Amino acid sequence: MNAALKLCQANFDAQLPPAVSESDDQREWLEGAAEQLVCGSDVEWKRRFGPARKVTSAEYAEHLQHHLNQRQIDGLDDRDSFANLVLAVVVGSQAEALTHAKHLLGSNSPVTQLEAIAANFLRPHAADAVTADREAAEDDVDSDL
Repeated sequence: MNAALKLCQANFDAQLPPAVSESDDQREWLEGAAEQLVCGSDVEWKRRFGPARKVTSAEYAEHLQHHLNQRQIDGLDDRDSFANLVLAVVVGSQAEALTHAKHLLGSNSPVTQLEAIAANFLRPHAADAVTADREAAEDDVDSDL
């Protein structure tokens, strides 16, 4: 019986803490901001008494490049898709380029995957940006009075 209790305690101790859930506002902000980055726009926000903050499309492109490079390092680009993508863009077809992009991203839905990568990149800023949005909305209400 004592061994069973120790095993149960060990299993309990080995559990990961519950995941911190994002608020609906944060998820909504992440979706919109990720879409902006994927479309090539910067994402900006400003807290009431703080400096303006920004994540640029260039920073996202660099993050995406690192993500794709890691997939190559991990052996997930077994078709030389980087090279074939460049060739397809320069002398091939859009359909062929899309095929290589899907393979590089590891997804049949490349836009969704790009937005997921962007959302992960933006996640550390979500709470601050949502608070900035709330402050801006409060300021708008106050100025209307």
